[in-house]
Amino acid sequence: MKTDQLRQILIDGTIRVIASEGLGKASTKQIGKATNLNEAYIYRCFNNKEDMFLKAFNSLDDELLTVTLRHMPIFSMETMDFDMRCRMYFAVIWQFLLGNKEKCLTFVRYFYSPDFVEYAAKDHELRYKPLVEQFRVAFRDEADVWMILNHILNVMLDFAVKVHNGLMPDDERYSEHVFRVIYASVKQYFRW
Repeated sequence: MKTDQLRQILIDGTIRVIASEGLGKASTKQIGKATNLNEAYIYRCFNNKEDMFLKAFNSLDDELLTVTLRHMPIFSMETMDFDMRCRMYFAVIWQFLLGNKEKCLTFVRYFYSPDFVEYAAKDHELRYKPLVEQFRVAFRDEADVWMILNHILNVMLDFAVKVHNGLMPDDERYSEHVFRVIYASVKQYFRW
């Protein structure tokens, strides 16, 4: 098996283990078991466990960014009002988060960890710069678009985790509530 294939298998296993056990309890031994691979492969494909966790997070971060960028054309649909465009865009991202429980939980566990701050925060901000630039036109000049997008992501992740943990329902009414919470908090910054 090629190194790239092994690396992807280990990343997928890392995501599964972090989602079920948490970041602090995820061990290389558990990841080896989850992937049916000898633990030694981890150190052939990654510098160490932290590097493997970082690569798993970066993979998830890239996937979330790809989804968000792919659906940016929704904002060009001038036949509907801005509120409806925001609602449609939210729905796509919301369904992505709800449709990928393991990925969502792993993303959250890493995103809110000291490891994120130490290893990933700067690259995360650089990675999302194109999205910030595309959104900049929707917000007033004085708005901190990076801060606003982080707020939106934090709120969506918080509510998505509540759904995944069975604390809130996965239904239209709850989805509408989450959208309204986000929209109400950022609409004051919209240019229109």
